[in-house]
Amino acid sequence: MPHILFFDAITNTEAALVGGKGLSLGKTANAGLPVPPGFVVTTQAFRRLSSRGILSDAEFKRVLLDAYHQLGSGPVAVRSSATAEDAADTSFAGQQETILGVVGDDALIAAIERCWRSLFTERAVAYRAKQGIDAADIAMAVVVQQLVPAESAGVLFTRDPMDPDGKTMLAEASWGLGEAVVSGRVQPDRFKLDRATGNVIEKHLGLKSIRITKDGEEHVPAAQQQEFCVSDTALSQLAELGRKVEDFYGDPRDLEWAIANGKVYLLQARPITVAGAAEREEVRQSLITDMKRKADPGGTVWVRYNLSEVLPEPTPMTWSVVRRLLAADGGFGAMNRDLGAKPDPTLGSLSAFDLVGGRPMANLSRMPRMQYTRPPIEYPLGKFKADPRKALDPKPELNPLAGSGCLGGLFKMPSLMLQLSREKRVRTDLAINFADKFTKEIAPPFIASAKAALAQDWSKLDPPAVVREFETWIQKTLIDFARHSLKPTVFADQAWVNLTDVLTPKLGEERARVAVGELSLGAHPPEDADLAKAIRNLAGGTEDRVAFLNLFGHRTTNEMELAQPRWSEVPDELSKLVHPNKSQPERALGVEGNWELIADEAKLGGPARDQFKLQVARLRTYLGLREAGKNYLLLGYAVIRRALVELDRRFGLNGGIFFLTPGDLADLLAGKDLTGPIATARKRRQTELSLEVPPVLFSDDLEAIGRPLPEPEGGDKLEGVPLSAGVAEGPALVLTEPTAAPPGEGGYILVCPTTDPAWVPLFVRAKGLVMETGGVLSHGAIVAREFGLPAVAGLPGVTHRLKTGQTVRVDGGRGTVTVIG
Repeated sequence: MPHILFFDAITNTEAALVGGKGLSLGKTANAGLPVPPGFVVTTQAFRRLSSRGILSDAEFKRVLLDAYHQLGSGPVAVRSSATAEDAADTSFAGQQETILGVVGDDALIAAIERCWRSLFTERAVAYRAKQGIDAADIAMAVVVQQLVPAESAGVLFTRDPMDPDGKTMLAEASWGLGEAVVSGRVQPDRFKLDRATGNVIEKHLGLKSIRITKDGEEHVPAAQQQEFCVSDTALSQLAELGRKVEDFYGDPRDLEWAIANGKVYLLQARPITVAGAAEREEVRQSLITDMKRKADPGGTVWVRYNLSEVLPEPTPMTWSVVRRLLAADGGFGAMNRDLGAKPDPTLGSLSAFDLVGGRPMANLSRMPRMQYTRPPIEYPLGKFKADPRKALDPKPELNPLAGSGCLGGLFKMPSLMLQLSREKRVRTDLAINFADKFTKEIAPPFIASAKAALAQDWSKLDPPAVVREFETWIQKTLIDFARHSLKPTVFADQAWVNLTDVLTPKLGEERARVAVGELSLGAHPPEDADLAKAIRNLAGGTEDRVAFLNLFGHRTTNEMELAQPRWSEVPDELSKLVHPNKSQPERALGVEGNWELIADEAKLGGPARDQFKLQVARLRTYLGLREAGKNYLLLGYAVIRRALVELDRRFGLNGGIFFLTPGDLADLLAGKDLTGPIATARKRRQTELSLEVPPVLFSDDLEAIGRPLPEPEGGDKLEGVPLSAGVAEGPALVLTEPTAAPPGEGGYILVCPTTDPAWVPLFVRAKGLVMETGGVLSHGAIVAREFGLPAVAGLPGVTHRLKTGQTVRVDGGRGTVTVIG
């Protein structure tokens, strides 16, 4: 395979060698469009030389420099061209390296190697993860192209994304090279052009105080800053170029261009990956129609609750797979039946969650039917409508007459009471011995089987066998094992409620809630499932990476998303979990609330005291097993991902497998080209996620989908959901990602959207925790209690409302966050 390809030698068959940008430049150059000459250093060279360097191969160095000298040995632009780049659904704009004004042999070699390294920068890795692109087979080509000495340059959308009629183009431009525009260094001039004629419809002068040339950055004189950098005549030529490029590709494009000596040059042509206004509205109306169909005739409220904490924006494959866990006929339904409930059989594969604009939201009308065919409980939709904040931590209310009328409800009352009593007895009886059974009989064989599946040689399985493994492990993990691994959450919740019921009459509601939180402190999973402790030991240097990966290599951040690589696949990601600071002592773990002191405070004696002690032990046991069950389930989940990654590799989908569904796998095996459906699914998901969806959505106001969310109400005190007892005061540290290092001194109040394992190191020196979403048994709440951190959740938009450095007080017992300075 060639290591160097000039643009005129590039066709579709070389796509894997030249990457997205290289292929686009080759095709447009061969179509006669005004592309500056250049060549591509292919992915073959990357794979062979990226680890040892160009100078290690004298023959390749000679061929490379010969190609460079054919371009005239003058300034060139050196740009990355990854194999998934500039695709119809992912632009990769700005994710990899561009080096302008490269002159000389040594500088060229250094620039190419810099592009190779940029494939593995933190921002590029994060982008691929966000887009669901698997890194297994991605490779880097490099474009070397004559640098146009641009007088002005910029970008052109051949279809203005904000024009619902599609009759205009949108151009932005600045003086000098286009890097100033694409990097956001200037506020460019903006032009709206008539698509048909190229006439200027609107123009807005920007603030172009600097320009970038082949020699670097320079100041633009004040008088020139007040001039438009492109004439109307040149804009008409640019529009003509845009039409030619769109005609060539057959779809709208995002162009980078430059003007030099009166000529317009094409530097890049990417698919427009952002939906236009008309497309967004079409998707919005489609979503509204879909939600109307899912709404209960009596009204429905959807709320971002519970699942949204661990799976905020699933890819299509992930959502299809996770639905087997959630469904009435899946793992969740099986658990409910084991616990004596009778889910509504008409639900079938439906669950208590719907996907609303790409986000899982609980359907509170359907949720009771996951336990009862004719639910005696309901969520008070009227109360939620009056105060939507109450829906963020929804509590059902007993209504035996629901759905039966007054007379019918009275006749059914005895059988209803019998059913509820039976369910409670079943749960209580199962909880007595379940912990021992789970740890000794259920979990060990599942763990062993999953580890064996991960260790097998997947390359020896033919594609149908890989699909069978995928299907087998969905059944094993999300139904057969999940029906057991989910039970500790129920048993922990039952013990929590029992203890609260015992203490409330004795101590009052608020003190009882705080006391139960104190009693939960110090609950730990078994050693082989104690991820929080392992991360803390890793950060403290008492556990090495090999040992950590042996136990927790199947875990990761955003780990319910199947497109997300596991830590065993990307071990360098572990560095994000470790924020060393030798001058700051480690926080001591939360200390268990002394059950005897609390029992004395409540004046419990005799059998009541013995039962209280038993419930405290049960609470701590099942809080620990809740995390253990999740850890073991994710081991099986890693097998499901492994099968998908193998299929993605075999069929060269570059992460596209995650934008299919299990129902598409038969077509994949049959050899059908699924690149079109994958691109459509990517675009649809991106468009849905661009639409605002309120955290509480009512079926009588579905127009709220896509409506800008209101500004948070004023006031110094925020009321949320209490998660972990205690009061802490300190400066807010507001983060939306767990990658930013905390302040050196610690002692901050961590404010974040939600938490997963990557946030744990930030807990170490925190004094309190505030989250937009999360429940009492959420990961963040459990770890916060283990670390003794007061914690509050249920505050949508809090990462925008609070600012880093503000002094805030967190009361984890009351569920309040107060801004005090």
